[in-house]
Amino acid sequence: MLKLVIRGWMWFVILGVAGGAHAEQNAPAANSRYVIQGETVYDKKTNLTWQRCSVGQRWVEGTGCVGAVKTFTFDAAKQQADGMWRLPPKGKLATLIDRNRKTNRQKPASDELAFPDMDLENLVYWSSTPRDASNAWFVSFERGYIYYDYRSTPRAVRLMRSGR
Repeated sequence: MLKLVIRGWMWFVILGVAGGAHAEQNAPAANSRYVIQGETVYDKKTNLTWQRCSVGQRWVEGTGCVGAVKTFTFDAAKQQADGMWRLPPKGKLATLIDRNRKTNRQKPASDELAFPDMDLENLVYWSSTPRDASNAWFVSFERGYIYYDYRSTPRAVRLMRSGR
């Protein structure tokens, strides 16, 4: 009887481990074009590296992006860039729109594993592309579209750089 109990327990453990492995394989994965490395995401398709967190947040390994997403006017958004990181032009920022999530009306319309902890109340990000003297282009990750707004409107910022 004890042997049957032990055998049953062993099968339970084996199947449990296999079931856990199976469940892990079915967990959502970041887009295969992305290489996630701590606080950055390298996009193999565009050869761009992105900060995983929005400006105002910081990356904490094992936790994700912590802190509040800051918003800026267009001119202040451009000033968030430094020698390495820059505000992306609208076409490059738009590459972060996940077409499947957009089609399925999922919020945000970007890869949540690659770009976690976005402020779901504020999914609109400035690009570096001006439209005219009064307006500039932004990308909305709420619905996955590109549009323009007054430069004085506060928007979030995500920075990028070329290459790895």
